Amino acid sequence: MSPPRTKHRIFALLAVLLTVVGACWAPSGRAAPPEVNPLAVPDMSSPRNTLGDFLATTDKIYEGWADLLTAYLTSGDLYLSGEHRRRVMEVMSRLPRALRVLDMSGVPPILKDTLGTERGLQFREILDRIPLPDLADIPDAAAMANQPNKRWRIPGTEIDFVQVQNGRRAGDYLLSPETVDRLPEYYERVKDLPYKPGAGRHLAEVYHNYVPQSRHTVYELFEGSPIGLSFFMPLRWLMEWPDWLRTLIGGAAVWQWIGIGLTVLFAIGLLTLCSWLGRRLADSPEDSRRHGWHALPMPLGVLFLAAAVSPAMCKILHIGNTPRIIADVLQTAAFYLSSAWLCLVISVIIGERIVGVEKLGIRSLDGQLIRLGTRLLGLIAAVGFLVRGADELGIPAYSVLAGLGVGGLAVALAAKDSLANLLGSMLIMFEKPFRIGHYIRMGSNEGTVESVGFRSTRIRTPDNSLLSIPNDTVVNTTVDNLTLRPKRRQRFTVGVTYDTPREKLAAFIEGIRAVILDTELADKDNVQVSLNNLSDSSLDILVIFHLLVTDYTSELRGRHQVLSGIMELAENMDVSFAFPTRTLVIEGQTAATPAARGDGGAIIPLRG
Repeated sequence: MSPPRTKHRIFALLAVLLTVVGACWAPSGRAAPPEVNPLAVPDMSSPRNTLGDFLATTDKIYEGWADLLTAYLTSGDLYLSGEHRRRVMEVMSRLPRALRVLDMSGVPPILKDTLGTERGLQFREILDRIPLPDLADIPDAAAMANQPNKRWRIPGTEIDFVQVQNGRRAGDYLLSPETVDRLPEYYERVKDLPYKPGAGRHLAEVYHNYVPQSRHTVYELFEGSPIGLSFFMPLRWLMEWPDWLRTLIGGAAVWQWIGIGLTVLFAIGLLTLCSWLGRRLADSPEDSRRHGWHALPMPLGVLFLAAAVSPAMCKILHIGNTPRIIADVLQTAAFYLSSAWLCLVISVIIGERIVGVEKLGIRSLDGQLIRLGTRLLGLIAAVGFLVRGADELGIPAYSVLAGLGVGGLAVALAAKDSLANLLGSMLIMFEKPFRIGHYIRMGSNEGTVESVGFRSTRIRTPDNSLLSIPNDTVVNTTVDNLTLRPKRRQRFTVGVTYDTPREKLAAFIEGIRAVILDTELADKDNVQVSLNNLSDSSLDILVIFHLLVTDYTSELRGRHQVLSGIMELAENMDVSFAFPTRTLVIEGQTAATPAARGDGGAIIPLRG
């Protein structure tokens, strides 16, 4: 069969390569080649077994790629058939076995999938260009058992195989974490060397036979593959791109950088829209600022970018190498930070909604307690997201918790007064010694409670002054809640002049009792009115009774009614109220002042 035209060959060849590369990104679990035991793992108990298994597995993958290219290009089809796709999955099912040679313990969890495939391809590219000893000359398990240093280095290189000491891979010889980290450096040193005879050179020759002008390595083809764009446009159009668009710069092709730039512009536009929406909600007549709705769009926008836009960008643009590492780190950090942020915002919204549904006052203690509880739960959830995100980024959770503990101790020492006030506010909310609107007395201060915050309690004094008392002081001070009294005791003395006859005095006392009993707000069961004292200038009548009121205004009204009734009674009975008097005695003479006559004057005896 005559070969197809050159242009179609290029299209078809790249289509196959892109599809094969795309399979590297698909989840494992494809149909595996028949084995005696599908669950069997490779023997990596020695450097010989580890390196030999990696070479044999990657040889099968490369040979499978070469056979697929040949079969597809000779078929004359533009797209892969079902049989071709099945063979692609079969070939790529061997990739996880090949990547077991890498010790990825030093790689953050979020980067293991990305770096694993890249480092595996780089390692194979290196092995295809440097001299290797015969497998028989590489130490086996018996030889390594006699070696005090459980490490073997490929001669003439810095590539080390080290025995794992702990974990589920203990006893296996793997490519050391230091070597895995330096594989990109080694690849850059050897990538211009020619391929040695083997599966790698055969695959490269198959590709270069159909694209003579290309000198890309297999790894470079993997990095610059536009396979993801095939979901939006035909592969034929993609293959007509000029060669400069596929040139790698900084670990990504030119066309990939263009896609990254467009994604960044989209992210900026989305965050700008979220910021505008948050401002609109803050200015809405529903007072969304108090309910927290205005703070919701921004974390939702960041979460959408981290959870959907960034992964889609990496998948469609097939970003790898350093740009993919940066993208994965930023995506993970943004996802968990925005999740923590969202937990705090939602906790505020839930607290306000509960307060609104329960018809609680905006500043009531129950409302404050609900807000504090929901925000505390939101804070706990936020810390959980932060710890999980740090673990994904390779920061051990215990280090994060230890850092939070040390930081929390420093903050506690620096802000002990604020924390004491916060604890005081919690005690006030739980014990509820008073509520908003109660009239209380604390030491020399008294007034109506207007608000209980997380730092201080504010009371409005009778002088209309607003006092802010730290909550720590409130919980350590005796609080007299005057509002909670079901009735208020009244005690005062009525002084009448000494010239009041006893019969009139007894009638006056009974009249006072009657005035109290006739008062609507007075407690009729406990009224005490009696002559109590013979003072210097008056006969003192002690009056004790209770008013059935719970607020100060009602108390003043009831007291006014009683005192007005007593004044009217005294006027009707012609009883004079006494006030302090003084008697001056002069030998031989006496003179009486108006007090002696009962009108408040003084008696002045004169002697002459």
